[in-house]
Amino acid sequence: MEAGYSAEDIRKTVLTPKNLARFYKDLLCLRFPIKVSDVLDLRYLINNSVDNYRLPFDIPGYSQFREALRSAIESFGIENERHYSRLLNILAMFRDLHYSHSIESRDAETRLRNAIRKNREARRRSLRYGIYSVVISATAGLVWFMLIQPGWLIKMVTFTMAYIAWDYFHSLSALERDLAILKESLGKVIRKRLNSIDWKMLIHKLSLILGYKQIKGVEVFRIEQDAPSAAH
Repeated sequence: MEAGYSAEDIRKTVLTPKNLARFYKDLLCLRFPIKVSDVLDLRYLINNSVDNYRLPFDIPGYSQFREALRSAIESFGIENERHYSRLLNILAMFRDLHYSHSIESRDAETRLRNAIRKNREARRRSLRYGIYSVVISATAGLVWFMLIQPGWLIKMVTFTMAYIAWDYFHSLSALERDLAILKESLGKVIRKRLNSIDWKMLIHKLSLILGYKQIKGVEVFRIEQDAPSAAH
């Protein structure tokens, strides 16, 4: 498939909530005509996916969804009952995959935003405790300097708080790196999210790819002819 799926991808892939957004966007970006091998690969992927997909029995608003799509499908002139029923099942699969995709994307965003919030809290805490430790260490050091014969306790406090301060400040760089990774991951989740589906455009693309309709002037695939053989 020219938009991003190789033949090897097609043989190993079925549609899932994780790859739905990529497939949907690639599908809607297709510009006809495409290679006949790509058409066959796409048909295999779509048909194999719906054949192996089991719709749950409690999909919210499923009956209303099917009714809403009937007029849209009929407006494309798909009269073959088998094609009509098959397309409804494919669209129902897309709707359920999109529902699961939306939940997974939302949960992933929530987890990452919580992790970012905790990271920022940890950074503020490390900075605050680091400053406290510096102040205590500096105060203990000043007392040490002022005493003629400082005891081991004041020395231990000075060095211990100095080490703790260094540890808190050193952790800031690690937290900063973690924050950058979390922000990058959050950006990927948001960019990959499929917020909505253009059902009319999806019906249009699927109907052409699956051969359920033909539009005058629109050539879905091109047949690659072998180069002419040399004359004898």
